[in-house]
Amino acid sequence: MPQNRRKSRGGSAPLTPKQKQAAIVLGICALVLIITIVVVSVIVSKAGGGKPDSGSSSQTSSSTSQVVTGGFDASKYGDAVLGETEDAGKTYIDETIFVGDSNTYRYYQYGLLELDQVVAVEGLGIQNFTTDKSIYFKSDDNGYSIPDALAKMKPRRIIVMMGTNNADGTMSASDFASNYRTALEAIKTAYPYTDIIVSAVPPIPEDHSSYPNMSMETINEFNDALAQMCVDNGYKFLNVNDVLVGDDGYGKSQYFLSGDIHLKKDALTAIMEYARTHAYLGTEDRRPDTDNIPERRKTGSTGTVTSTPTPSPDEKTYTAQYNVDKNVGGTLTSGDKKGVTSLSFKDLDSKSSVSVTAVPADGYEFLKWSDGNTNATRTDKDFKQNVNVTAMFGAKLVVSIEQGSSGTAKVGDSVRFSASVSDKSIDKDTMVVWTLDGVRQRVGYSWYFDVKEARSDPYIIKASVTVNGKTYSAEYKLTVTAAPATPSPSPSPTPHEHKYVEESRVEATCTEAGKIIYKCSCGERKEEAIAALGHSWGEWSTVTEAGPGTEGLKKRVCSRCKLEQTEVIPALPVSSTTPPASSTVQTQNTTGKSGDE
Repeated sequence: MPQNRRKSRGGSAPLTPKQKQAAIVLGICALVLIITIVVVSVIVSKAGGGKPDSGSSSQTSSSTSQVVTGGFDASKYGDAVLGETEDAGKTYIDETIFVGDSNTYRYYQYGLLELDQVVAVEGLGIQNFTTDKSIYFKSDDNGYSIPDALAKMKPRRIIVMMGTNNADGTMSASDFASNYRTALEAIKTAYPYTDIIVSAVPPIPEDHSSYPNMSMETINEFNDALAQMCVDNGYKFLNVNDVLVGDDGYGKSQYFLSGDIHLKKDALTAIMEYARTHAYLGTEDRRPDTDNIPERRKTGSTGTVTSTPTPSPDEKTYTAQYNVDKNVGGTLTSGDKKGVTSLSFKDLDSKSSVSVTAVPADGYEFLKWSDGNTNATRTDKDFKQNVNVTAMFGAKLVVSIEQGSSGTAKVGDSVRFSASVSDKSIDKDTMVVWTLDGVRQRVGYSWYFDVKEARSDPYIIKASVTVNGKTYSAEYKLTVTAAPATPSPSPSPTPHEHKYVEESRVEATCTEAGKIIYKCSCGERKEEAIAALGHSWGEWSTVTEAGPGTEGLKKRVCSRCKLEQTEVIPALPVSSTTPPASSTVQTQNTTGKSGDE
């Protein structure tokens, strides 16, 4: 017995048959319990897998999924959001260049578009849009920023889709929209003839584990700020979220690589189809020319130029064409050719050089060439391709000060200045800046200068307006003299005593007041009123006797103005033959030419 106890404490004694049966039963029960729990979990998950209740919090979840609520609502932004249209067709897409970052670059990678229709840089953030120079063209070793590249490519329209690389929490929605606006203004400055469409920042899927810092909530905030920017600045907004976002508020998982934020080919196809059925229609093609557009050259993912064989020299020659935009605002000069609106040079090669000057007409100024060159005189040489550019002019902005260009004032004066601007679209209340001797004073249409001291040299006052980085000014020179010495007071004169005599009189009448005018020898006059006299009525006299059932009439006359006043005499009773004694004494209705006294 002692040996048996020690064995049970220190080792594993064999199970009896009954113990084995009990263990099997327990195992079966545990397995049934596990299966039951799994089944119930699946049923509960399916029951709760639909759209979240309206009263749910910002993230409502089952055990494995999250739902984004309060997402981007494009309906708040009116006509800025492109609505549904008839299918604009393949031509609409063919005339469009897609601009953006790595998601846009995939249009080319997936073979959906040629490289000449895609201007995109992988990893590009909106803050670097205007400075990154990763776009290259064949036979050109220079790298170009996206705005400058678009000026060379002369697109009919562009669709810009940026923002994914900024949705990692490092940039606020307001800063994102501000940077985006700067990018679009750079495009308009580089090539003002293209229609600009702003695409919504594409969503990300719920599973974006490879990019854990990305946030769908941030993207929704970006799109709200972006759509409002379009409303404020006249751009059109393409809400691609209509086709990319699922019921849970995230991007549809079938459109994204697993755990990734990059779009698959089906998603990009869906965006193009959506763009065709939500087209920007009704605009005219404003491009002055569409010739000699250079071909794009592919770059590597880091922005380095993919090597291409250097073309061997041959006898090929090129042409250079220079134009004036719509023949308005100026002319071209080259050598002995002056005052023309078009210049053409042929048979140019790598040793050729051409200089052309854009000369603005009166009231105009040179802005730039259509390829972004801002020098009025340009020299093109070492020709490796054709050149076709247009000189762009604009009406010269004239600022003037309405008070002239110079004047004088005394110490103590408050001098008002006001500005006028030749371009009526300029808001003078917010764009005119006043300076005094180079020091900024105020912004607004007018300014008051309170003169406090005199000096030998004049004050220099300027009114300035800055447009597209260029400042236009008008100058006024104000000479200030010392205030005159205060004269000593003169002795007070002896007070004058008026003595009036009658100068004229207007007599009063029955109804009109009269007046007497008196005059003093000093010329001072005064007037005295005479009250109206009132009527002087005579006795009543009978004009028509009253009879039984018939009224009579009596009258009286003013002895001064001869105005007559009449009064009805009451009719006599039908049964009576004698009129009442008082019938001509009582005044009932008076109908004279004026009222009683």
